[in-house]
Amino acid sequence: MHRLVFLDLDDTLFQSRRKCPSAGGLRPAAYLADGRAHSFMTARQRSLWQLLDDQATLIPTTARDHDALCRVDLPFRSWRILDYGGVILDPEGHPDGAWLARMAAHAHDSLDELNTLLDRILTFVAQERLALQARLIADFGIHFYLVAKYREGRSADLERLQGELIAPWVAERRPGYRLHRNDNNLAVLPAWLGKEWAVRYLITRLERDWGELLTIGVGDSLSDGSFMAECDYAILPRGSQLFATTLANLVRRD
Repeated sequence: MHRLVFLDLDDTLFQSRRKCPSAGGLRPAAYLADGRAHSFMTARQRSLWQLLDDQATLIPTTARDHDALCRVDLPFRSWRILDYGGVILDPEGHPDGAWLARMAAHAHDSLDELNTLLDRILTFVAQERLALQARLIADFGIHFYLVAKYREGRSADLERLQGELIAPWVAERRPGYRLHRNDNNLAVLPAWLGKEWAVRYLITRLERDWGELLTIGVGDSLSDGSFMAECDYAILPRGSQLFATTLANLVRRD
């Protein structure tokens, strides 16, 4: 039986130095475009990676685009899921054509609304002099979703943007869009985009090719829960966003 592990990366398998529990034993795992090390693995994360890599086929399931995934220093040798599920790469690194065509058709229907929202955000940021940047995320010629980040440690600026503009915009268009917030990132995702859709598609395809599968989902955030629910088993880091909303209340203290 083939074992597949669908594995989120950022804040699951590695994280920025600021988020690491200590400075000891860290190893670089991902780099910025200028070559600087940005994300690091702890000894426990390296041990988890080794355990999974020895026993299963690892499939990164990430919000990273292709360029950002190429800057992850880990040997992924099989399928890869990028862009919140917008792109599926085969083991040779080529996009799955049927999936990409499906995403392109959906993206065409959402692009005008996302561009209009981006214009409103940029106007709001300029008028209120907020330390924010916002852009549409595109890969392989397809615009997938919108992301906003705060700069210079000014997290309150992102709170304002979320509360005064983005959250009401998403609420008016539910269930067509959803909002995902994780640390300094705020993403507006169309309903057709999601890691879960890509995981379901790939499981179905690989079951057809390989036969019966054992599937495991590994992730840290609320947005990961949906793709993990497509799998037979789930693993989540203690102290993560997903842990806090599921298992934390079961922890017994003396």
